[in-house]
Amino acid sequence: MSFFSDSHIIEVAEQFLLVGSYESFEVHGNGNVNDTYLLKYISKGNLKRYTLQRINHVIFKDPRGLMENFYRVTEHLQKKFENSNSEFQSLSLVRTIDQRFFHVDKDGNFWRVTKFIDGGRSFDVPKDLNQAYQAARSFGDFQFQLNDLPGESLVETIPDFHNTKLRFEDFCGSVKRDSQQRLILASDLVDFAFSREKLSNLISSTELPIRIVHNDTKLNNVLLHKTTGNGMCVVDLDTVMPGCVLHDFGDLVRTAACSATEDEIDLSKVFFKSDTFEVITEGYLETAGQMLVKKEIEHLAISPLVITYELGLRFLSDFLEGDIYFKTKYSDHNLDRAKVQFRLLASMEDQLVEMKEIVRKISSLKVKA
Repeated sequence: MSFFSDSHIIEVAEQFLLVGSYESFEVHGNGNVNDTYLLKYISKGNLKRYTLQRINHVIFKDPRGLMENFYRVTEHLQKKFENSNSEFQSLSLVRTIDQRFFHVDKDGNFWRVTKFIDGGRSFDVPKDLNQAYQAARSFGDFQFQLNDLPGESLVETIPDFHNTKLRFEDFCGSVKRDSQQRLILASDLVDFAFSREKLSNLISSTELPIRIVHNDTKLNNVLLHKTTGNGMCVVDLDTVMPGCVLHDFGDLVRTAACSATEDEIDLSKVFFKSDTFEVITEGYLETAGQMLVKKEIEHLAISPLVITYELGLRFLSDFLEGDIYFKTKYSDHNLDRAKVQFRLLASMEDQLVEMKEIVRKISSLKVKA
């Protein structure tokens, strides 16, 4: 269901230079933050589709800075891909009638439109190992291509987004406040989180190179070609900003090498898949490997544990605070999400030695000394 009326969506769409006559729109995707719509237009008998998004300015407090990032990143990628005949594509912004890249409606909502990428599909969980491999190649190439982005540093769209130590401190505050009297429902998870505090200090951006990274590398944020299965395009660029490549790698592993989705109720279905981790490592190092320094490679194996712990903290904190950040479908949704992350983390801990060996083996083949 759309939060906005049909007439409002149409009114916003009319502010952009869209080709053809309006046909229809529908709510699109399952994002936790922004509102996304698929617009359909007809031009000379052909269907043209566009993606319309409302930027959540409660979460992204500098939407103008975010859109400046979005423009710079997509323009840079388009030029590089066109000049190299790359197999990859980039999102492409559509200008407004006054030649801007976003529209602000009468209520202060920020909107953007991108051209729809035809032939691409996204998946929450990989259906086979090749999908995980292709996603890893795509995100690795995304980082590599942006490593030479000219100009000043990108805006931090969410400051300290992957500051795991700060996330732990926020979690401690949520536990102490217990503002919704929900602590009694999550005591086991709280104990689990406190017992693994050391994970919050294992990846420090002050000790690793700062690069341009995606920061939300879920499997469903890369489009795979519906026929060939190859990676096509990295999407959902709102959190693209300076950061650490380990968070991107770890988050892809967290989603793609997990046997279930983030809100699986049956925890017996949740476990870490080391074979998927292996192909992710192979695909990622194939495209990003030559960019990485030794310390980044050495931390690849531990990074999925850190990022899984971090997201578990965020889900649990949000549950304790009354579900103010992530969209929820029922009262215990964030609690169930936290349970999945911590079950996955425990499974990763059991296989960490194997993960380190996989990284050692593949990096020796993929990365030149």
